[in-house]
Amino acid sequence: MTLTAEMLAAAYDYLCFTSPFDKWMPPSDEVKFLVIKSTDRYAHYQMIDDVHHIAVSTRFVDRHMTLLSTMAHEMIHLHIRSSGIRQRNAHGRAFQRLADEVCSHHPEFDRLNF
Repeated sequence: MTLTAEMLAAAYDYLCFTSPFDKWMPPSDEVKFLVIKSTDRYAHYQMIDDVHHIAVSTRFVDRHMTLLSTMAHEMIHLHIRSSGIRQRNAHGRAFQRLADEVCSHHPEFDRLNF
């Protein structure tokens, strides 16, 4: 599977039609999507100059379900940031609670690897 920024946006848009993302997320045109070749992470979320960025690595994300679950993971980070939820650890209690909610709606995602 060859990742493109357009494919990442389409995965984001698809998830935005599903719960709980349909209540949480800004439209995809407010997010910059990047394809990277990182060897130390599947993806990452950042806010740069008031623009949301989601970057996904071609080194790890090579299947459709991996793309969707990775995108969902980064969308939780975006939601935490845009909601002003404060947390000390990027994968702390707030993230874990929201990941549980996402996985309750998307049982196809592997919660242990989320």
